[in-house]
Amino acid sequence: MYDFDMKVVEKKNLVHQMLREELVRCRRISVSLIKMLSGLPKGSLHARHKRYQEKKYKYHYLKYREGGKSVSKHISDGDLEKLSKQLEERKKYMKELVSYKERIKYLEKILSAKK
Repeated sequence: MYDFDMKVVEKKNLVHQMLREELVRCRRISVSLIKMLSGLPKGSLHARHKRYQEKKYKYHYLKYREGGKSVSKHISDGDLEKLSKQLEERKKYMKELVSYKERIKYLEKILSAKK
């Protein structure tokens, strides 16, 4: 009397399509986050204290890895605030990227199980 099977199949295809669209959206966002991260400096800020002829000096440097080696780069006081903001921004984008990668992995798992 009623054709319930047809409605279930249509709903299943609709959900499958929505999941595929979400996967594409997440991939697109992760690519844009990677592009944004490539323009930001990586590493961490450190401060070093030196004593020279009864005076104390404090200077900042950026520490990061390049080709497997640890690199320290001196940072002037004028660039310090800008660099610290950029590093915070990078940290925020990295956190977002990790969550999107987890979401992509989850969606791929769901979509591969439905095939």
